[in-house]
Amino acid sequence: RCELYVTVEPCIMCAGALSLLGFRQVYYGCGNDRFGGCGSILPVNGEGCVHVGRGFPAQGGLFPEEAVELLREFYAAGNPAAPRPHRPVRKEA
Repeated sequence: RCELYVTVEPCIMCAGALSLLGFRQVYYGCGNDRFGGCGSILPVNGEGCVHVGRGFPAQGGLFPEEAVELLREFYAAGNPAAPRPHRPVRKEA
């Protein structure tokens, strides 16, 4: 009954979960060419999870440039609420 709007194509595992939860439709900004579960790598959205889930339509390409820019800004700024790492993090110049 729900529609989901996300920045990036859901990964294979997330697409499987969306299938099990019965989402009506998923909309995303940019594709995920490493782990995409809505057609970039595997069409989990079309097939659903074996024996239990059902597929869902997914539409990508909604403001893809803006989606990529949002991700760049997020990763450049970091997460101030994240816990301190146990080992030093390399900062690239």
